[in-house]
Amino acid sequence: MIVSLKEPSYFAIIQTVGIDLSIIILTFNSREITLKTLKSFYDAIEADKDYSYEVIAVDNASTDDVADAVAASFPKVKLIRNSENLGFAKGNNIGFRESQGKYILFSNPDIEINEKTLPTLIKLMDGHPEVGACTPKLVLVRTGEIDWGAHRGFPTPWAAMTYFTGLAKLCRHSRKLSKIFGQYHLRDQDLNHEHEVDAIRGGFFFVRRDIFEKCDRWDEDYFMYGEDLDLSYQIKKQGLKIMYYPQSEAMHYHGLTTGLKKHSEDLSPESLRVRRQTYNYFYDTMKIFYDKNYKNKYPALVRRLIFSAIDFRKNRGAQKLNV
Repeated sequence: MIVSLKEPSYFAIIQTVGIDLSIIILTFNSREITLKTLKSFYDAIEADKDYSYEVIAVDNASTDDVADAVAASFPKVKLIRNSENLGFAKGNNIGFRESQGKYILFSNPDIEINEKTLPTLIKLMDGHPEVGACTPKLVLVRTGEIDWGAHRGFPTPWAAMTYFTGLAKLCRHSRKLSKIFGQYHLRDQDLNHEHEVDAIRGGFFFVRRDIFEKCDRWDEDYFMYGEDLDLSYQIKKQGLKIMYYPQSEAMHYHGLTTGLKKHSEDLSPESLRVRRQTYNYFYDTMKIFYDKNYKNKYPALVRRLIFSAIDFRKNRGAQKLNV
């Protein structure tokens, strides 16, 4: 949407009514699923008479004409075209600068929602000022299982060790054992009831505008992956909660823009080169997070052990995924 200075009514509406939620969708070579996601959001927005919304799409120099398709199919979208791929953090920060909402939802372009998803989250956040950010129950489209990346504990040395060694997976069917060995994904929690979590997924990150700004927005030291964990950590440092709200649900295809997930690999258009690059980002950003937030909390030996485990897992996974 191009806003002209000859349209004062548009700005008058923003100033008098305000925007409850700004939805920012970052795209990169994801034309078909982006259009499907936007339709899902607009269907839900049009059905909601209680809250006001705006949608901002930021394209990171895609080569599949996704930006042109969005402009043609959804003229109400505020469309930003970056001249190069700036990564997740910087691309989303650019979108945020154009937003007006009291709340911000950073969404991947492979999300589907229903009519209750957004108003439920807004209402819950309005009633709980101690909550800085939240997630709905995010379910994987292809498997029907929860997206565990949206339901995480912080990767302390113990949590990381039990995850990388497979202990967490072995104990996943026992709530008591998961409380000890499943802290990486908080496996001991009851997914049918709301509760506090440490971190949520950047692909559906619902956050208060003022808190996002107070935490200095997305950390652009992360190109892709890890930035959601880091932002969650900064929110917690403010003394605020991050909540999992199963009263609200959304669906996530997961992996379409990376091609790294088996449950969606066949739907991804990404080349082997892009898959290798994003795979490396996934593991390398774990080290960025550790050095930023944990380096001064634990002995140097712990850091070496953690980094060795990350490298081992990275090399082993690369062979299995053929990247």
